[in-house]
Amino acid sequence: MGYPCCRNLDEVLADILNRKFENIQELTYHTMGGKENIDTSKLRSSVWYYVHRLWGIYYYNVDYSMIQELLPPGFRNYIFCTTCMPEQLKEDIFNNWESKRGFTHSEKVHFCLIIMEARFQAEYCFALKALSTY
Repeated sequence: MGYPCCRNLDEVLADILNRKFENIQELTYHTMGGKENIDTSKLRSSVWYYVHRLWGIYYYNVDYSMIQELLPPGFRNYIFCTTCMPEQLKEDIFNNWESKRGFTHSEKVHFCLIIMEARFQAEYCFALKALSTY
């Protein structure tokens, strides 16, 4: 997303940012809450697309019911707080979200990375759109 527009401005930067986004989306230990050999790709994608949805970016080829299914209200609230008002995020919100799944702290940090990179990509796309209109 935004790659073609950025590539027109700076091909090297476009490639670096594209690899950065791909790496963070593919980063996984294949664990979830202490269980091993788990495919977390749908969960990671749901987080990424939910962040974009919060920023007003919608994809025609994404099944948004997957977000409702995989991201319970507490998790979505955490993502909302982290994405839209990170300065108001409190330690108790970080420690208590999704305790039912038993995410480890490293898994929670990984979700933070996904959330912040998805936010960065959304902001980056809006910046590119602004540049391309002038």
